[in-house]
Amino acid sequence: MTHHAPPASGTPTADTVFLGGTVLTVDDDFSTAEAVAVADGRILRVGTREDVLALAGPHTETVDLEGAALLPGFVEAHGHPTAEMVLAGPGAVDLRAAVCPSAQAVLERLRAAVAAAPEDGWVTASGWDPLLNDDLPPLSRALLTELSPRIPLSVMHYSGHAAWANDAAMARLDITRDTPDPAGSLYVRDADGEPTGEGREYPAAGVIMGPGGQVPEGAFGARLQAALEVSAAAGVTMTGDLAFSPRAESVVREYFAQGTAPVRMRTYEISGARETIPHHEENDPFFRPVGVKIWSDGSPWIGNIATSFAYHAGHATDVIGVTEGHRGCANYTGEQLLELCRRYMGQGWQIACHVHGDVAVDSVLDVYETVQGENPSTEFRLRMEHCGSITPEQVRRAAGLGVTISFFPAHIYYYGEVLREFFGERADAWVPAGAAESCGMRFSLHNDPPVTPESPLLNMQTAVDRTSRGGTVLGAQYGVSVREAIRAQTIHAAWQLHSEHETGSIEPGKLADFVLLSDDPTAVDPSALGSIRVLGTWIGGRRVPGVATG
Repeated sequence: MTHHAPPASGTPTADTVFLGGTVLTVDDDFSTAEAVAVADGRILRVGTREDVLALAGPHTETVDLEGAALLPGFVEAHGHPTAEMVLAGPGAVDLRAAVCPSAQAVLERLRAAVAAAPEDGWVTASGWDPLLNDDLPPLSRALLTELSPRIPLSVMHYSGHAAWANDAAMARLDITRDTPDPAGSLYVRDADGEPTGEGREYPAAGVIMGPGGQVPEGAFGARLQAALEVSAAAGVTMTGDLAFSPRAESVVREYFAQGTAPVRMRTYEISGARETIPHHEENDPFFRPVGVKIWSDGSPWIGNIATSFAYHAGHATDVIGVTEGHRGCANYTGEQLLELCRRYMGQGWQIACHVHGDVAVDSVLDVYETVQGENPSTEFRLRMEHCGSITPEQVRRAAGLGVTISFFPAHIYYYGEVLREFFGERADAWVPAGAAESCGMRFSLHNDPPVTPESPLLNMQTAVDRTSRGGTVLGAQYGVSVREAIRAQTIHAAWQLHSEHETGSIEPGKLADFVLLSDDPTAVDPSALGSIRVLGTWIGGRRVPGVATG
């Protein structure tokens, strides 16, 4: 710590000054600075070294950036921390290909979990991925019953859009041929009308998982802390939770009220969980509800996205069990979607609508246009999530309506070759973020954790070069500029979360939420963006413990 003479009388004193590197402010001019002063958790001054040191006093801490780059903390516009803490956190049976890279590893982990479970227990696992582990057997009620004849066993697909249960779990859940399908989802049935053990989309998939979403009493705070620490290690300082259960609100508020969380959170409640959602003006910088999440269609990885074009024949389609010419469908009719949006937008809530297929995109935009016309005085910042097969023309229509998109570029990085096998040339326009940049839309990039690991820098790289980890380039013409990729992980994402007034850029008055990077992302080859290291993360001027220091 360096000690300084006190600033001039009447001038506020900085608690901390950051200097000795490059400060990328991500303000309107994308300006750079030499130093930043922080006081009471907020940014006091941004400017030259001399300007900032003028605010230093005898007790001001100096953080030497040592030539590294200081940026506003990354914003994960589309995360699921309260799901991630259960599905991929401590004690979870995590089957994702990044953790279990073979069918043998997946099945061994399931057998071990069943063997360790008490007789009255229930084993839940998530991350089943037959595309990256393509030697997995087909997931079915019969397979899970073979793995666990007596103890209930539920397994969720890695996409989160489907789950399967064994005989014991289905008996405990009492799901029969007469059980009605929950709205917007279904219990898959065989030709005779009997449930197969599969639930598609929420809430059916959540029901099939049984008590898997329940956290032991007294463990909630520690579990959520662990999930948020994963995000902080990637440089994230604010995340959206886009599948938030109202049942968790009181305990989540209690956790954030401590003021020591490593990441701030904005929530989108699951549509249908409540008919009426209380709406209060809030200014808590750590936790706030901001919207409602709707799933208009499903996932390309299980074949239930509503497209105007069909799947191609091939090994990948065989793996997910669809045939050549298959087209998926939407979860709601246009009238049902309109009723949902009217209900929640009429209460003042922003809508974030999961949508992949181009047919579903048209339906969502039609509904958004109608309801916005009925509420012309409200700024909803309506969102569309993922938008895999949205066309450039649809992007332009969305921009004209004031609708914003959060893109999922990790699909290209992890599944570029699969997308090409599924859809041929149509895969070249998957998540066409460049079309959004060209028409001036404020869009974001996300990882959808725990679906893919949190990595804003890799998102930026993929959005720019559109290259899979296998080297396949999908539609280079839809790449974005590096500066726009940075905005998409900072100020644009903050805007989508109704938080741009407090985070997303390094400007006086905003929260002192920063990420320190080993390299300036505007000065490296774009193909190296994902290799930049996170050296530290600060939230409210407080360094988050445990984040890598180089």
